[in-house]
Parts: sequence; C-alpha cells; structure tokens
Amino acid sequence: MASIPHRAINLGRQLAAIKAVLPEAKGTVRSGELVCTVFLQPTPASRRYTVRITYRHRHRPRVMVIDPPLALHPRATVLPHVYADGDLCLHLPGEWREDMLLSRTILPWASEWLLHYEVWRVVGRWTGSGHDYAVPPPAEPDEGEQPTVGRHEPTSS
Repeated sequence: MASIPHRAINLGRQLAAIKAVLPEAKGTVRSGELVCTVFLQPTPASRRYTVRITYRHRHRPRVMVIDPPLALHPRATVLPHVYADGDLCLHLPGEWREDMLLSRTILPWASEWLLHYEVWRVVGRWTGSGHDYAVPPPAEPDEGEQPTVGRHEPTSS
C-alpha cells in the first residue's frame, strides 16, 4: 500500500502559528524563505535567549542562538549538539517533517535544547537525548606537583 505524501505547511501559516504562541516574534516570508526571531526562556530562572529560525520547504529548519553568545563549559572544546555552522541540532533525521508546525515542534525543541545547554554548562554532561557529550575530567596533577586553583602570580623573594 502506497503512503500518502505529507503536504508542507504554507510558510505564512507557519509564521502566523509562531506569532500566535510568541506574540513578540518578528518575522518575514520572502522569496520562499521564512526568517523569524523569537525570545526563548526555558525556565523562569533561565536567561532569555534571542533565537533566529530560518526555514525553506524541503530543507530542515535552521535554528541559531543570536544572543547571548553560547559559551563553553570550562573544560569543553566544542558545544554539544550544534552543527558546524552554529545551528542547533534539535532532532534526528526523519523526526521532523514539513507537515508539522514549527510552533509545536521546533520552538519547544529549541527551548528544551537551551535547558539542556544550561545544565551542561554547570555539570559538564549533556542531559538531553542524542549522543552523550561529557567534558573530560580535570587533568590529574603529576606526582609531587601541587594542584593549582585559579591564576597565581609569581611571588618576589
């Protein structure tokens, strides 16, 4: 039995649905591309993030945190669950389809990503789904070497 193809949701409808959920959202649809800026705050204790969503039919929605700049955990060398171009990795291939509203999928997934990012910044382990990203433990000092905490200036004798 053949499956019925999914019909993409009109970009204007996508933008209207985002604005219905987040009235402060600013966006446009031009030349077949939706570009929208929203503010997300995963919890009342969280920072407020400015996030840009860019979407064209037949492409994955691109989601990037504009402000504040995302920072690394002190022992990390890369941000977890981020594409090389800085877009957030919010889902596995096939989990999102064009017949889904961005407001019911990508927005909550981005907010959840930000929550896991905040936890990762503190504990050093990604608590969301997907691949495990743990930062390496602090380096062990060589035998006989005293561990240092913070920055020390040389003392004069």
